Amino acid sequence: MSRRQWIPRRAEARGLGLALVLGGVAHVLVRLLPPSPYLSDVLLALLLGVVILNTPLRRALGLELPGPDREPDGYAPGLRFCGKWVLRLGIIAMGLKVQTALFHHGELELIVGVGVFAIPSAFFVAQALGAALGLRRPLTDLLAGGTMICGASAVNAIAPIAGAHREEQGVAIAVMFLFSVVALVCFRPIAMLVGLDPTSAGIWSGLAVNDLSSALAVGAQMGGTGGVMAAAAKSGRVLMLAPTLVVFSLIRREQGPKHDRTSLLEHLPKFVLGYLALAVVRALGDRAFAAAPAWAAVLEVDQVVVDVAMSTVAASIGLHLVVRTLFATGARAAVVGGAASVTIASLTLGMIALAARGAHLGAVLIGAGGLAASIVAHRLATSTTKRDRALLARFAAGAPLALAEAKRVLDLLEAARALDDAALHKVIHQVHPAIGELIPVRESPLPHGEGCRWVTYWEGKTGWALVAICREPGAVTPIHAHPHRLLGKAIEGMLEELTFDELDPQTFALRTRGVLGHNELVETPGPTVLHLVRAVGDRAA
Repeated sequence: MSRRQWIPRRAEARGLGLALVLGGVAHVLVRLLPPSPYLSDVLLALLLGVVILNTPLRRALGLELPGPDREPDGYAPGLRFCGKWVLRLGIIAMGLKVQTALFHHGELELIVGVGVFAIPSAFFVAQALGAALGLRRPLTDLLAGGTMICGASAVNAIAPIAGAHREEQGVAIAVMFLFSVVALVCFRPIAMLVGLDPTSAGIWSGLAVNDLSSALAVGAQMGGTGGVMAAAAKSGRVLMLAPTLVVFSLIRREQGPKHDRTSLLEHLPKFVLGYLALAVVRALGDRAFAAAPAWAAVLEVDQVVVDVAMSTVAASIGLHLVVRTLFATGARAAVVGGAASVTIASLTLGMIALAARGAHLGAVLIGAGGLAASIVAHRLATSTTKRDRALLARFAAGAPLALAEAKRVLDLLEAARALDDAALHKVIHQVHPAIGELIPVRESPLPHGEGCRWVTYWEGKTGWALVAICREPGAVTPIHAHPHRLLGKAIEGMLEELTFDELDPQTFALRTRGVLGHNELVETPGPTVLHLVRAVGDRAA
């Protein structure tokens, strides 16, 4: 039986250990420092990773400055492990933080009624503005999802589903914290100016502030029941994480490998089921043993697991963030995140203020009007033609392409009869799979010989196909020739290629031998070249 992927290998220990140490240090420091609503363990862990990567400490630890991919840095496997399995652990454990016991009938109606209009409005505004400013759609998805649901936790959960890159994940987390700080400064004066009572102001805080700890801090500023109502409203938004991930996973299904016949259920993130299961356990536990010390201890342990897991993930993201590369997208991302934050804050404020005065019809009209306007803006800004034009411009400029983007570029080039040698070399050179895009090939069966997996991501009408091949550690091909031309490059791990001359049907002479470097292109002209390929080292290539 093959090793379970959620059990770390020896090759993953280095990166996982560094991220875990940084996450643990951030977790401890936040509790030793004077309490501050402006500092969280996730933010501190992210900053620690950034500092190490962008100072001489990087050389002391043997870290390399990452490009579009981390390879061939020895920390890469462990950092990828953090971004997948440690993240999933943290999201599942978050289920126990959903406090359904805080919901009461009147407040629940208000939270649901306001959220139905405000949350999708923020999504459509972010998507419209992101398209207008030329941001990649995955980054816009992160900014929208983080603003809609629960800040950095939602950003981390959505990243592997949306197909984002590590640096986009870090930028989105930074934007989330930026506007959480803005909320800490601005919300209380605005609530006082509008005349909201503590209960209504707390609900507004929970519905409009993206980060969980910041939402609770803002609610506490409102006095009275503000903190409790902020917790209730925020729990409702955290509960929305599961359907949000399902929606993104269904969108991703259309961007996945070609000829994918798996069911819708198989495409849903399995960890969402764990999240929902623990949310149910929390609801039942709060009813059955709310006053039991053992139940309180379980919840405290869960809180530590969530905090350390998310801090570890944040540290792994920080270890990918080169400061000088952030400025190109950072300002535009801040504008998009700010627009989404202003949208959700203003809509929820208007609806809650009117509902508090008994003007429920007016609240509905404001919410419906805001949602309709955001949908219209989205449709105007995100047409397929505009997205294709922006994608081709990025391709022409030499920008990295995720697999989903490369597939679309290949479609467009083939339709324009421009899929020549230069275009093919340019596509394969610029392909850098995003977070989660290689999961289908990593998890595919082994039908193509011992230790070899592959998945077809795109198949054109001119005979070309975009295929990802994964070779297990030590896997080696027989000596063979391809009946077709092949262009490729090494994405992860180490691949050794040996070419041969055929002296007679039973005898071959070694012609060349070399290890493919990271992102090194390789070309096989077809049946005239005999070669052998094997994965070198203790991890897949």
